[in-house]
Amino acid sequence: MERRWFGDPIARSLGLNNAPSVVARSLRNSQVVATRISCGLEQIGKTPQVPAEDTFIVAMYLTKLEKHQLFSRNRPYLTQGYDANSMRVVNLLGEFSALIAQPHESLNFHIPRFALEEIAETGRGRWRSDLICVPGTIDAVMVNLAAALLPAFQRPKEANPLFVDSLILAVCSHLISTYGGGQSLPPRKGGLTSAQAARAKEMLVENIDGDLLLADIARECGLSRQHFSRSFKATTGVAPHRWLQQHRVKLAAKLLATTRRSIAEISLECGFADQSHFTRVFTSLLGQSPALWRRQNADFNEAHSGAIYL
Repeated sequence: MERRWFGDPIARSLGLNNAPSVVARSLRNSQVVATRISCGLEQIGKTPQVPAEDTFIVAMYLTKLEKHQLFSRNRPYLTQGYDANSMRVVNLLGEFSALIAQPHESLNFHIPRFALEEIAETGRGRWRSDLICVPGTIDAVMVNLAAALLPAFQRPKEANPLFVDSLILAVCSHLISTYGGGQSLPPRKGGLTSAQAARAKEMLVENIDGDLLLADIARECGLSRQHFSRSFKATTGVAPHRWLQQHRVKLAAKLLATTRRSIAEISLECGFADQSHFTRVFTSLLGQSPALWRRQNADFNEAHSGAIYL
């Protein structure tokens, strides 16, 4: 069977068939490939879905990206922006596609699970079957290793194989030891890190109808479900379900005061099962029915909305 290279599933999905790549060939059972991706105006739009394979893609953004949308099996999976030098990790078993919104550059590592298992067997890191990294993390070690590797892409065929191998294996060892233990960043004082809290809130907002398991959010943050629930409440003062209710009502209050949409339309848009449910929750939090709120807040000031809940 023909070996699948990194440029096959990812770069080719972007139409970048000749993206420069370097390969670490010293492992017995697999090869790790690093590719420099340059997305221009031609790549803007949605990419084809990448076939599933048990391989981790570690993407480090070399330029700032205001917004990037990732889909798993054609369902929204992750939407956020990335600062330069920030990173994201996914496993291609998720069958991903992306919506490219603007030109950008990234350095991507194509790391089969077999490669990480082989490296872990040498004692160069702990390995618990997954890499858990909060999207948007800026890791100083990864930044420096990437900077050392970037010159090799100018003439990849002339790059010193030992130099490339040592850098790429150093990347893998660092990923295993830092993100391979089931948690990316330790919680502080029983709460979530700022990155974990931001990601958890983002996932809750993106699934405003509540059609998302807490286990999925916890996994994204590198925590167990129970640990995540406790840490979320320690950070925000409320449980995830309550926080989402508060967000829904905050959004509904803004729409009631600034649009002419019906209360029924707003209740559905804000993720409530029906208008009756919306009215009960809204009244319990604000002490007024949605209709009364609308009448009394025609000149709604968004600057004061934050004082309502959060």
